[in-house]
Amino acid sequence: MNAFKLLCLLFIVGLTSCGTAKYATVPVSVNYSAKLTLTQDSTHILIINRLVYDSTKITNKKKLAVLRGGAYSATMAAENELKQLKGIRVTNLVDSIPFAANTDSIKQLAASHHAAYILALDNFTADIVLDQIDGSSDERTAYYNTKAEVNFTLYESNGLYFKKLKGLANDPQSEGAYGGFLGELLFAPGIKGNKFAVNGAAHNAVLDALKDYLPYAVTNNRPLYNEGDELQSAVKQIQAERFDMAYKILNPLIDSTDVQLASKAAYNLAVVYEAQGDIEAALELARQSNQKQDNVFASNLIAALIKE
Repeated sequence: MNAFKLLCLLFIVGLTSCGTAKYATVPVSVNYSAKLTLTQDSTHILIINRLVYDSTKITNKKKLAVLRGGAYSATMAAENELKQLKGIRVTNLVDSIPFAANTDSIKQLAASHHAAYILALDNFTADIVLDQIDGSSDERTAYYNTKAEVNFTLYESNGLYFKKLKGLANDPQSEGAYGGFLGELLFAPGIKGNKFAVNGAAHNAVLDALKDYLPYAVTNNRPLYNEGDELQSAVKQIQAERFDMAYKILNPLIDSTDVQLASKAAYNLAVVYEAQGDIEAALELARQSNQKQDNVFASNLIAALIKE
């Protein structure tokens, strides 16, 4: 019996020692420039409020205060994001109290403040909504989200040319026992007691509204071929972000007479280029990988790079 156990143990150890993973993964973060740019020289942007809440329709003072606070937070978020852009100076004319609407003409405002653009807040709405119900009929959990929508108009200084900007946010807010239809009417959370959640959603909605004007980053977990000593060595260098070393290992393999190895090396090198922000080179290597031997990794990478 002891000899049998020893034999089984040796067999398992043998499998483990030979069981190197065929694939590995690496997080790849790529920074992208803004899709749209404002004027290249030093630019002054003025932020104003054009929103007036109708107190005859929103009669609850706490709810009205939370909405006004969220709207003001939206203008502050826009100011903070825009002033981080190179060459951009921002002046925010919006006051939290009394949060009055500015009715001056766009052209006059631009001239008096020497602004190239005016960003006007047109509307802000927010609510706490039931997102989903999970669990059995006896113990069900309700999940709530904070939804927000912000609407801006970006005017040029002449007041004639403008662009409408709309941003949406749908953020997880809370969870609790689901009390049925009646329980939802009586006990579901509302925005009155959730000003911080509304302010946070306002910020995320602004990021969505301004997304074309802001630089952004995308992080993807890319699979890597990890078979054989050379590919394993390259994978270790990629995971350690020593991309120059990975290149020295992978580049000669692309011309290998072993078509399968060449295809895998080309794909792994495509990931290296992507990690360094060279999307064109990454796309070219991914296509080479597919040309040498059609594979799912390269096909998926090509589709992702074209989409990005």
